[in-house]
Amino acid sequence: MIRFNDQATLADLIGAEASRLVVEFRRDLHRHPEIGMETFRTAEKVEQALRTLGVEEIRRFAGTGVAALIPGERPGPTIGFRADMDALPIAEETGLEYASEVPKCAHLCGHDGHAAGLLAFAAWVMRHRRFAGSVLLIFQPGEEGYAGADKMIREGLFEVYPCREVFAIHAAGKSPLGEIRVKPGAMMASVDVPTFVVEGRGGHGGRPHQTVDPVPAAAELILALQTIVSRNVDAADSAVVSLCALEAGDMKAPTVIPARVSIRGTVRTHDPKVQDLIERRMRETAEGIGLATETTISLDYARVYPPQMNDPELFAALEPVLAERYGRERMTTDFRPGMGGEDFAFMSAAVPGIYIQLGIDDEDHSAPLHSPKFSFNERVLPMWTDLFATILRARLPLED
Repeated sequence: MIRFNDQATLADLIGAEASRLVVEFRRDLHRHPEIGMETFRTAEKVEQALRTLGVEEIRRFAGTGVAALIPGERPGPTIGFRADMDALPIAEETGLEYASEVPKCAHLCGHDGHAAGLLAFAAWVMRHRRFAGSVLLIFQPGEEGYAGADKMIREGLFEVYPCREVFAIHAAGKSPLGEIRVKPGAMMASVDVPTFVVEGRGGHGGRPHQTVDPVPAAAELILALQTIVSRNVDAADSAVVSLCALEAGDMKAPTVIPARVSIRGTVRTHDPKVQDLIERRMRETAEGIGLATETTISLDYARVYPPQMNDPELFAALEPVLAERYGRERMTTDFRPGMGGEDFAFMSAAVPGIYIQLGIDDEDHSAPLHSPKFSFNERVLPMWTDLFATILRARLPLED
């Protein structure tokens, strides 16, 4: 296989007209970001761009999710390629001429670039269709906490388009431009959201003996929950318990003992067994402290995202192909999985999947993901396109 040419431009790969379309598309999305599953304009722009490229079969899933099928010249399996396309509720501070025009809403995780990268790949596929099988392009809303992937799957994505395997690329902030980060097994953590409600009996702050005060019970609960990782989870396993939100009483009523306290946080791990252990110990801890303090403590434990697990056999097949194309010096396979969540995990749990992180940092793009000053680096788009194309060549070989 010929080594990837770092000097190749997007126009070299997909043509000047398609290249302009992709860049304009990306900047338009950046200027008009949308959050969660409310990506109505974004989905319309995706469909419009795909039709401009000549893609004929386009369907919606979960309202704003877009799936487009590009068949090859001969029958064969279908493989999927996914990009997320929702923004974050953060005000942008980049000063770009195409900065967000929506107050407190911006593409600060690079999803506009992800969608542009998949669109560029669509343009490439339309120029190279001599393969046996089909390519499914998945433009997914609601990655930032809305489980958009799960919603698309539940609405029949993989029933309408059965995929043999599925792939995704995510921008890797704080990684050098063009660095490929991929490994078998865990890449990102599960995301669980526990919500505790501590119920007591409110009353006068000067007569606490006449109440059942839920505040010290909540304080005891918070401290006890912090010991689950340090005392119940094997030190060799990764896990995080963070209690991040607390509601109790009224700051304008400092003499009133409230009747209830609400606590919400997040649990992260890479092992479903550890996930089960933490939930069980949380329930046991809440029950015990409730009994000791005469309060009633309920727990709503929501499993929002599973851990992102890369299929080992698929990785073993792809790793030498990527190493040959880009050089092993550009690949990083020995790193700790992240504690952030990634709802591509729903797709790679449904069918074998590979999630890749691609470095985008250079002297002009060094702000971290989710920062108000983050900006997707368009210089990575040629390699983004080529990386998907290299996977396609390996998994649905093109005829010479």
